[in-house]
Amino acid sequence: MATKKTPVKAKVKDAPVAQKAGKVTAAKEMPQETPAAKPVPQSKAKAASAAKAPAPKAVKLSSAQGDLLKKVAAAEAGYLSDKKAEMRSIEALAERKLVKKGSKDKASGRYRYLASSAGKKLVESLTAPSPASVPAPVPAPASVAAPAPSAQPASPPPTTP
Repeated sequence: MATKKTPVKAKVKDAPVAQKAGKVTAAKEMPQETPAAKPVPQSKAKAASAAKAPAPKAVKLSSAQGDLLKKVAAAEAGYLSDKKAEMRSIEALAERKLVKKGSKDKASGRYRYLASSAGKKLVESLTAPSPASVPAPVPAPASVAAPAPSAQPASPPPTTP
């Protein structure tokens, strides 16, 4: 005949037990001060926070996402999309915090999307030509200089007989 094994209760040795008037209660653990919790001097605190905060990464968008972000930023009352592909792109822009979800449209039941302040800044940088993308005017070489206009009239002076 098989015997049943009963689970054995684990004894708690970590928490000290206090006994008062026949009652058993677990004593509260006192929080221990760690060396990291001590106040840090101002100069070290600034250096540590500057080291921990990474520089903001440049946002990389496809040309279609850039065009869509421009459409969303141009819409005053919010951009309302009917296309499923555009909705996927808008969701990708929302993950990057460039677009935020607005109120629901009562007629269609879809959400309107608005450009966030970061999205507006990116649109401004996309529309403004950067100095590197605009080629500098090249001066003409000195050896092929255009002839200077002469002070003489184009027709010869009349001769008198």
